[in-house]
Amino acid sequence: MRRELIALGVLLLAAVAFPAALLSYQEARTTPRDARVIELVGRAPDAGGWSPDTIRVNVGERVRLRVSSPDVVHGLAIPGLGVEVDEILPGHVQEVEFVANRAGRYPFACTRWCSIDHWRMRGVVEVLDRAGSELPPASYAPPLYQQLRLDIDAPHPARHVPRLRPSAARGATSVVNFSGNFRADSLDAVFTDLRAKPAYRAWDDLQLWDALAYAYAQDVRAQALARGGQLYARDCAACHGERGDGTGPAGRTLPGLSAMHPEMPRGPANFTDAASLLGASDALLQGKVLRGGMGTGMPEWGSLYSEQELWDVVAFVRSFTLDLKLDIERQGVQR
Repeated sequence: MRRELIALGVLLLAAVAFPAALLSYQEARTTPRDARVIELVGRAPDAGGWSPDTIRVNVGERVRLRVSSPDVVHGLAIPGLGVEVDEILPGHVQEVEFVANRAGRYPFACTRWCSIDHWRMRGVVEVLDRAGSELPPASYAPPLYQQLRLDIDAPHPARHVPRLRPSAARGATSVVNFSGNFRADSLDAVFTDLRAKPAYRAWDDLQLWDALAYAYAQDVRAQALARGGQLYARDCAACHGERGDGTGPAGRTLPGLSAMHPEMPRGPANFTDAASLLGASDALLQGKVLRGGMGTGMPEWGSLYSEQELWDVVAFVRSFTLDLKLDIERQGVQR
């Protein structure tokens, strides 16, 4: 009997001690002693959005974010700190660590379509220097649209509109030479310049447009278009529509710029409108993405995108007006 009691005691001890030891081991592995833990809760915008929406940390401090959601699926991106959490399921906690090596302000945003006001899901991480204050932001050159002094809110209709969507594949056998560049000059301006040159008098308008589409595609890497497509699907399609026609569910009731320019349409831009897109330079489109649409409800993306990502999105937006698909495949093989 005594042996049976001893054996039972050993079994009970093992049943209690082993799980406790295992739990302590796992906690020791998953909770670094030198990390500062911050709870970040994401709620739908009408329920408060991010809480807190301002996070203050110190330069060089290891931070562990415990991100949770009580309602719907959210995502989290802090581009300036390289932090990205693709999926935050309701009732679950996602943990991610980072160390900020430079003082400054680093905006963050939700990356999942969580409601019609999804774009309000923004916050900022303020990284302080050792003295407890923010360092001034690094100096940088003004964006191209500012350097060119472009009025990005003014109408910019093209003077020439092709009868068919220009095709890079059809234009692959034609070569055009021009002194401008697509970032500073609109496609319509380049077309107008080439149309007046004797070398292209024998070309019909569509042939010239196709050649320009091919030239544009040659300037853009396939990887840039792919990344631009990912960002567009994540951040733009809800308002501008998957096809770029301005019919996204969140953008149908957005106001336009009618107070500033009565001729401007209401709602999100229609990127399939050749008259509008071909009359805009890449720099103008970059400015709109970077700054946002004043008076339209479109948020700014300059604080969340790198400069290269801005150009990637612009290149993808071009693909709604220029047929670049076949040429993209060809670039993928060549490059």
